Amino acid sequence: MRGRVSRNQHLVLGVLRAAAGQALTAYEVLARLEAVGVRGPQTVYRALDALRKAGLVHRIESINAFTVCVHEHASRHRGPDHDHDHGHRPAFAVCRGCGAIQELEDAALAAVLGVVADRTGYRVEGCVIELVGTCPTCAEASRGTASA
Repeated sequence: MRGRVSRNQHLVLGVLRAAAGQALTAYEVLARLEAVGVRGPQTVYRALDALRKAGLVHRIESINAFTVCVHEHASRHRGPDHDHDHGHRPAFAVCRGCGAIQELEDAALAAVLGVVADRTGYRVEGCVIELVGTCPTCAEASRGTASA
């Protein structure tokens, strides 16, 4: 992020990093921060918005929750429109069973999305790709209980 991260942004980012691989709603983040004196949802939402704009946090639209960005680019701020940078188009795998979130960044996917944008003439301002289903762990557990 440009400049320093505020105390609240630091706290929110810490909660999301501790929950890596999962997504938390703003109210779940707030509940985990009440012990350190964070009381208002507005405080959490403002911090989440700033962290999202900096590319450090992603919003998982299908479940209205947030997860920390796990890729290298997250440590470098690329300006206020980083989330909409054409070079970073992650997709997310969301497990309905356990709630696991996996950030998927694929060069081929980014290239296809870039070609589609170019062909249509759209200036892409945002892109949401979420694969919702069952993770390998839950699928294996499901197979194990089905055969028992």
